[in-house]
Amino acid sequence: MAENGVFRRPNANLWFGKSEKPLCLTFALRSILKILETEILRRRIIQDLLFEREFSDEAAKIHYFHEVGSTMDIARELARKGCPDFTVLVAGSQKQGRGRLNRVWLSSEGGLWFSIVIRPKIPPEMSCRINFCASLTLVKTLRRMFGIDAMVKWPNDILVDEKKITGMLSEMEADGDKVPFVNIGIGINVNNDPSVEEPKASSLKKILGREVSGKELLAEFLDDFEARMNSGDFENVISQWKEYSITLNRQVKIVTTHETSEGTAVNVDEDGALILRLDDGSLRRVIYGDCFL
Repeated sequence: MAENGVFRRPNANLWFGKSEKPLCLTFALRSILKILETEILRRRIIQDLLFEREFSDEAAKIHYFHEVGSTMDIARELARKGCPDFTVLVAGSQKQGRGRLNRVWLSSEGGLWFSIVIRPKIPPEMSCRINFCASLTLVKTLRRMFGIDAMVKWPNDILVDEKKITGMLSEMEADGDKVPFVNIGIGINVNNDPSVEEPKASSLKKILGREVSGKELLAEFLDDFEARMNSGDFENVISQWKEYSITLNRQVKIVTTHETSEGTAVNVDEDGALILRLDDGSLRRVIYGDCFL
């Protein structure tokens, strides 16, 4: 077992007691192997994520935690205390990860769970485009790195073969006509297996048949996303996002805390709202909710 990074041999008496029967020995060996297996997995995950993104001048903005309640909670606290733009919080696992509408987001070891603090120089009415910018950047990064047919589902999920591999959540604070910060929480199923609890979810490992470096994926995405944000090009984000959409021109159901709407998704407007054509031919503008295909 590990203590402060040092592996210690289990106390023999703890496992064997005074018995020398083969059954006890077999049980003890299996128990020790299980501990070793768990420790090796934990160390591999930490080694994969404990890094400084290979750019020393920005390493101070990358914070790694083995386990937290939620990276979004830490991001909010740091944002309010004035942390730098593009501060990143990464966790090996989350105990209280959450998705839209306060749903639980499974965040076990092997996945990539992180939040980014953005300090955009845009008016509040354009803040939704940061979410679309993040999901557009990530879907293109996944396609380029792994050659998979990743698609975006309104508002910000990413699917492969109709199964979810990525979810996003955003929070913002506005001060008049300024946006002090927008926090984006991203969860990517990398080497974990969420399908046991969520049959409609998958992971990169399951899709590719091999393990993937979360470190390399995070570094590639952060570089691409930061470059996109620094370019200041928000005018074409939604139109480009729609090129990778799996939602449009399909019958969908949108669930909010107050109502459920069903119809054909015909467009996403410049404010990020989904436009539904209802059965009676009328159009409904939906600004938030969970989308089911």
